[in-house]
This record gives sequence, structure tokens and C-alpha cells, in this order.
Amino acid sequence: MHLADSQGSVGSTRFGLPSLPSRREAERIAMHAFRSGASIAVHGESGGGRTTALWRLSAAPASDGRERLTLLGSAALTNVPFGHLATLTTRLPELSAYTTDPLGALHTLGQRVAITPLSVLVDDAEYVDAESAAILTQLASVGTLQLVVAVREPRDLPTEFQRFLTHADTAQVTLGAIDITDAKTMLEAQLAQPVNASSVTKLYEEVQGDLAQLARAADAAMRDGRFVSARGYLVLARKRTPGDTSDAQLTPEQRLTQAAAEYQTGDHARALSLLAPLIADGDAEARLLAGRIEVLTGDVGHGIELLTRQLGDSERFHAQSSLWRAHGGEPFDAGQFEAWAAETTFPAELRLGLTAAVIVHDCYAGDPAAGLERAFAALGSELWESATGYDAGALLYSLHLAVLCEGSHELGHAARFEGIDWGRLALDHGLFITSRAYVCAEYGMAAETLDLTEQVLALTEQGDPFGIAGFVAAAGAAAAAMLDDLERASELLDVYRSSSVHSGQLLHPESERIALAAILAVEGEDAAHAEFDLLVARARHEGHAFLVMRLEHEAWRLGLSDSPDALAAAAAGVTGQFAASLQLLAQTDSVEELASELLAHGRTLFAAEFLADAARAARDAENRVRAQALFAQSAELADQLPGVNTPRLGRVRVDPNLLTAREIEVSIRAAAGLTNTEIADELFLSHRTVEGHLQRAYAKLGVSDRHQLLPLPTDTGLPE
Repeated sequence: MHLADSQGSVGSTRFGLPSLPSRREAERIAMHAFRSGASIAVHGESGGGRTTALWRLSAAPASDGRERLTLLGSAALTNVPFGHLATLTTRLPELSAYTTDPLGALHTLGQRVAITPLSVLVDDAEYVDAESAAILTQLASVGTLQLVVAVREPRDLPTEFQRFLTHADTAQVTLGAIDITDAKTMLEAQLAQPVNASSVTKLYEEVQGDLAQLARAADAAMRDGRFVSARGYLVLARKRTPGDTSDAQLTPEQRLTQAAAEYQTGDHARALSLLAPLIADGDAEARLLAGRIEVLTGDVGHGIELLTRQLGDSERFHAQSSLWRAHGGEPFDAGQFEAWAAETTFPAELRLGLTAAVIVHDCYAGDPAAGLERAFAALGSELWESATGYDAGALLYSLHLAVLCEGSHELGHAARFEGIDWGRLALDHGLFITSRAYVCAEYGMAAETLDLTEQVLALTEQGDPFGIAGFVAAAGAAAAAMLDDLERASELLDVYRSSSVHSGQLLHPESERIALAAILAVEGEDAAHAEFDLLVARARHEGHAFLVMRLEHEAWRLGLSDSPDALAAAAAGVTGQFAASLQLLAQTDSVEELASELLAHGRTLFAAEFLADAARAARDAENRVRAQALFAQSAELADQLPGVNTPRLGRVRVDPNLLTAREIEVSIRAAAGLTNTEIADELFLSHRTVEGHLQRAYAKLGVSDRHQLLPLPTDTGLPE
């Protein structure tokens, strides 16, 4: 991580900004009207990009050689008759005679624009004096010039401009408020580097969506060194509390407050140093906080020691310390946690945290359907009304886990999330992005998972108060393995292993499962088998039926197990839609039903894998027609996940080291979906020759069907 280069400024990049996603339709309408010569009113709030929109119009190529003049309204000239018109006469001298000889001036202007059409674009139109406004609208009404007016508030405009807005021939273009996607697009163009999504959100919220202020805020952040560059992204540095040289003078309450703040910014060493004197004096609250820090991000053994109940500790301390120890990987009594969560004398945040842990236990123990209902019940409780920040986040992430474990598509629960006030919760951005990376990995969206992983790791380079770096690195490593990017998979696997031993806290078992794909790709089958055996034995010992099922599924997906019966048996004791789907795996006549169910619930990759496996079984049974049909269905789904491959999917990349030049040309076109006839026409070959090249390529690559070939990662699938 290093300080970002502060060269360049908003002034030098402002008008080079790309089109903002939410504005593209409005800009298309405006550009069409402008090129047709129509008058235009561009509506937008202050700081909303009206000036940039005018500049885009004036800078657009014109086939008719149109001359464009820009007029900027000035408050100093508002009460000066013809004051603004005078500023145009230096470039349009014909206007100088308009006030004394309007007909003569119109005639002269008419001769000029007959040769070179004229457009006048007016910004800050509310400041234009009434006389200038009247003349400009009159010239526009008779077709002498095209008038484009940027409008903040119509009622503040001169009367003639107000009439201009209501004219039937005036095209109305409205620029709505920018959204987060617009902000990210603008900042990355302005700063000439990718910007971490969390940092975009923070700046966007600071300026309340004001486009002009956003540009200035980004400029100031670069100038002041607030941006750091990490893993290829610009990241806003966490705000740290300045060190107090008089720590010895702090009261115990001040020390505890300061330590909590330092923990949140990632300065764990300072937080622990502030807590040390309090712990020596027997302060239980200091022990709780220090134990939490050590368990989640530091010395787990010391953390457990700090959190161990001592004589005189309260029942609340026992409940809180047990919760943090559970986050550090210690088994816990779900019944006791449930009883504590019902204790009305305990703080709301503690009760929510305990509830979240019970939800996770429900899921792992094989009843995610119960966990899901428990989570939604908590969302409707009074406790939730007082939840903020990390405490609310713990419940939401356990709910998130329950949704994925139960197996129904997350969009199916959208209505139950509608009442959540996300602004009030102020969730940690790193945790939120990590949750999205987890979902993308589950759904096979490898490229998206990698991007989100890098963004989270860029944030955690400044501090990882919630111990998420290893968890998200596991998801990224698996995604890289799906893309056959072994170098990146190896790097992220190292990050996963070097992070906190319980990264992801209660969700750590999921990171262990997810990492299996990277271990197989980087270290080979023996290492993956050994890791799988260790994980599944532990899950069985702890009674975690769901984890056993997911590990059996992962082993099947990765080719570590070829028995669908073991997977179906593991799924039999688990509730939820996903488990019900997996129970169909052993029924060979149900493959289309299984794939359809998985697809309906967002698991496109899993559906494609089951179809591909069924296709190979049909091929081995010499049912070639059915095999081809199933391979085609699998490829159609897998193509929705660009570049993704897995052992069970079994697709093969066109390897130039194995094929002749002509076999490569034919194979990449077959992989891109062209028929033999289309390939023959494109390469000027006979149909028989194409078929011969394909069969030889299939034999060399170890496949039997074009649907087993992986398209090239380009827009067309074909070489330049």
C-alpha cells in the first residue's frame, strides 16, 4: 500500500468524463435533438452536471459544420440591458446592430447561418438579463439560431426563457440525481485509476450525491493524501484518532472509549496498549474488548484466556465472552445462547449477537429453514429497532448465510428486506462487499468475485478489525481457480492461510470449504483430498449435517468423489430447497428437473455441472443423441459465466500447443457456437474438411463434442 499520486485535478479532467450510466438515455435524447437543430432545455439541480451536458453537446462532431457559442449567465450583468448579448458580439458581430436595426441584423445573420448554422448554449440562464433573453428566444423562434438553455429552477428564469421552456418545439431533457454507479464511473475517469467501491460510497454520501461537489471532494482527497493505492485500487484511508501523549492522564472510561475507536480503525496494537492498565486493575470490560481483538485478529490463545470467566464476573460477562469465543472457533451451547438472547436485562446488541450465533448453528446443524425463520423473526422484533453498525451486521450476515444455505434465490426474499433502513444501520463497507463476493462465488460469477475480493483486500491493508481478509481471499482463490488463473489462485490462497486462523468468524467453516477448489488447482489432488477428509471428519464429529452435505457436494464438484449416492444421502438429513435439489442427484431420470430447480434459485454453475455430468454418463452408455443434448444445455448455462470452468463441468480450452493452425481456427469457431456450415463458409473450406479438423482436434483435446470446448474470453469468441 502506498500514497496515491496526487497529480492532475478536477479542472483538467472534468470535461473528459465518460458518459454516466444513468444519464445515457437522457444524453441520447439531447444529442438527437441537438443534431436535428431543435431547441433544447436541459433540466438539472445545482451540481447535477448541467454544465458538463452542455459541453458534451457543444463538443459533439457536427456534419453540417455548425458553429457553437457558449453564453455563461452572470449576476453582475442581470440588471444591465443587453449586457449578455454584448458578450456574444465579439464572436458574432452581426448582433451589435440588433438593438438599433433588428431587421437588418436578422437579414445579415440569416445570410451567415445559411452558410454556417449557429447554436448558442446558455448556462446559468437565470442570470441572463431580460433583454438578451428576449432577443435570443426571438432569434431561435424564427430559426436564425438553435438555442440550448441549462435550467436549474424554471421560475428563476427571465420571462422569455420561461416561455421558451413551454414552447412545443423545445425538447425537454432532465438530468436525474446521480447514483453510486455514476459516482464510480466519474471518479475513476477523474482520478485515472479504479476506485474501491467503499471509498466511492463514502465520498458520495459526504456530498449527498452532488456531482460538482463529488469532483471537488475527490480532488481534495488526492491533494490531502487521503487516498492510498492498494492492490490496484484507490482507497480512502481510515480516519484514525490522533495519539494522545497524555495517555497516563486518561480516565478508565476514556481509555476504554479510545481503545474501542482504535480497534475500529484497525490499530489493534494501540488499542491493546490502552487496555493493558485496565486489565491489570481487573476491569472486566477491558478484558472483554481485548479478548475480542485477540480472538478475531491476533493471538487466539491469549484472547481465549482473557475471555475465560473468572470469579466475580457477571452473567452478562459470561454471555458476551462466550459469544466472542464462539467467533474464535470454540464450540458453543446453542440452547444456552438462545436463553441468554431472551434475557431482557442484557444489552440489545449482545442479544442480537447471540441470536445471530444461534442462526448460524441452525444452518450448520442441518436446519437452515429454521435459521431463516429465526432471522426474519429477529428482524421484526423490538431489538432490531435499536440495532446499528456491527451488531446489526452480525444478524444480517447470519441471515445472509441462512438464505444461501436454505437455497432459495435471494431475490425470493426481497419483500422481507424492504423495511430495512440501510442508512441507519451504517454497516461496515468491507463486510458488505465481502458478503457480495461470497454470493458471487456461490453463483459461479468468478470474474465478479475476483474484483470484489481485491476491493476488500485493498480495504483490509489499512486494518482488518473484523478479520475478513482470509475469508474473502478464500472466495477469490476459488474464483481464480475457476478461471484457470493459477498464479492468482496461489497468491490468494497464501493470503487466506496467512490471515487470522478464524477469518470470517462464525462463517469460517464456509471459507475452509470454498478454499478446496484453490487447493486442488494449486497443490493437487492429494492435498485437496487430505483437506477434505479433515474437514468432513470434523463436521461429522460436531454434528454439522449441513457442512457435511456441502463438503460432499464440493468433493463431487471437484472430482474428489464420483459417488452421487454419498451426496444424496448427506442431503437427506438437511432442510431447505438446496438439500431437496441435491437429493435428486442419484436419480438419473431427474437431471433436467434438478438443473431447472438449481437455475431457478440462481445456481447456474451447479446446474451446468449436473447437466455436463449427466451428458458424460449418457455418452458412456453410448446414448449419443442424449449426450449431445445435455452437453448443449450445459454449455448454454456455462456460457453465462464467462471463462468459468470446473472439474465437474469438464470443459476444455483450445490449446494451441496441441493443435495445428487450421485445427485451432476451426475449434475456436466451433466453441463460439458456429455450425460446421458457417465455419466452412468463413474459412472457405468444405463441410467434410471442417468435420475432419474438428474430430482430430477433439481427439487431441480429450473431448467428444463441441459443447465441451470453452469459448475464448473475447467479445466474439474469435481471433482478430
